[in-house]
Amino acid sequence: MATLMSSRIAAPMPKLLDSEDLIRSLRPWRKQLFKQQMLHWLLRGVITGLIVACLVLLAARILPWATAVYWAIGLGMASPLLAFGAAIWYRPSFARTASVIDKRLALHDRMSTAWELREPPKGAQQSSALAELQRHDALEQLAKSKPATAFPLRLQRSTILTLVCTTLVLTLLILLPNPMTAILKQQADLQARLARQIGSIEKKRRQIDAQSAIPAKEKQLIDQILRDLESKLQNAKSEAEAQQDLADAQTKLDQLRNPQAVNRIQSQSTAGQSLQHSSNANLQSIGQALVNNETPKGGTAKSLAQALQNLASQASKLSQAQRDQLAQELENAANQANLNPDLKSALHQLAQALTENNAKQIANASQSLQAAANQTAADSNSETTLTQASQSLQNAANNLAAPTDNPNGTSQGQQGPGQNQGQQGQQGSGKGQGQQGQGKGQGQQGQRGQGQGEGRGQGQGQGGQGQPKQGGNNGTNGQGKNEQVYVPGQINQGSGTQSTDNTSNIVQSGDQVSYSQVIAQYSQMAHDAIDNSSISPDDKDLVHDYFNSLEGR
Repeated sequence: MATLMSSRIAAPMPKLLDSEDLIRSLRPWRKQLFKQQMLHWLLRGVITGLIVACLVLLAARILPWATAVYWAIGLGMASPLLAFGAAIWYRPSFARTASVIDKRLALHDRMSTAWELREPPKGAQQSSALAELQRHDALEQLAKSKPATAFPLRLQRSTILTLVCTTLVLTLLILLPNPMTAILKQQADLQARLARQIGSIEKKRRQIDAQSAIPAKEKQLIDQILRDLESKLQNAKSEAEAQQDLADAQTKLDQLRNPQAVNRIQSQSTAGQSLQHSSNANLQSIGQALVNNETPKGGTAKSLAQALQNLASQASKLSQAQRDQLAQELENAANQANLNPDLKSALHQLAQALTENNAKQIANASQSLQAAANQTAADSNSETTLTQASQSLQNAANNLAAPTDNPNGTSQGQQGPGQNQGQQGQQGSGKGQGQQGQGKGQGQQGQRGQGQGEGRGQGQGQGGQGQPKQGGNNGTNGQGKNEQVYVPGQINQGSGTQSTDNTSNIVQSGDQVSYSQVIAQYSQMAHDAIDNSSISPDDKDLVHDYFNSLEGR
């Protein structure tokens, strides 16, 4: 009789795998995938940084870029750092790891499905038998491969070639000479020279601010002009731009000048010289005070007040003839002050009061005379301050052009005589003896200039070729009347408009002319100018003697 028995060969039940087993199996794969991503992204960042650095250095060979090396280093280092940070931020998740494994091992979404079915449905205690069988199959297929084999840490040939090429290009760009280096050196030199000139202008500005002899409003205007100039020079991109800024500032300073101030100063000096020849000691003291023309707060104002007081007290003790004589001398001095109406009126009023021996009128006239002298002294202080400021700007322009102008010792221009209002061809400024020839000066051909002579004149004269000296910017040493000299044209640095052919801002090349011809021409123009001016005879003789000495007479 047959009996049924259980079969000894029964199919083994597979071990149940839960979600923890799935995560434990994916962890080494995720780690290997992260390593591969880190390597690839970092190399791409390095290559990108090298390419950017090459582009920056290449641009620095086309444009003058002083900080290009620093930008290349910074961008070259920033790119791989950014790539490294991005690789960490976007590290692969388990879901993405499962998806990448399916594509790399051709598992037909086994791992992705297993990951999606890792959790049991809501309300169920465990996963369904189908999910467990699918998970078991996915992990079984995954066990057939190794992470290091599926995701090797090796570089592609194209990546290595790109890295080598970019490194070579960067090396060549660093080692080969940069044609922009010379331009950058010139720019650095320009900035250094500008910094020195800005420092000198700032020093002059502070000196002017410390002065108390000029009106506060005028001081403020000068201060603003110099501050604006310093700001423009700091931003200047070329020497021509800086020279134009200096010229514009000089023009603004010239616009602050009182056109009648020089005439009033000269008229007072002439009237004072006339009173100095008087036989009366008090009139001589008055004349001396008018000639000195110092600040109202200085000793001259006190000496003038004392002299007028002494004259008033002396008037009643003089005879009528003596008073008439003093009045006549005052009238003569008043006639010399035609260009200073206030001073002329005060002198005329004082002369009339002395004639009438009216003490009250003498006191009123004395006050008027002191007020006129104080006004002239204030004008003188303003003119002196503006001249100093303008001279400092001219010196800055000369120093700025010094490294490039006259490298072979070409002769510089010369200022026309002081106290001269002629329209002439070159500018010069400095503290000379009536004209600029041997002092501090810089000729600017084709410009209007302002020359400060021994008097307080406005010299706008045909400068040109004066007393040349050997070496530097002072020109070459003239040896005879027939020596050939070269009068160069220069870029506009003055307060006027350059013109050598009746058009603005056009400078033509200089011509070879003899030394004697230059001196004769300028001498004649200087003589014509001073003969038609109101400067004193002594100053005229000084100018005549100067040009006579240049001509060898």
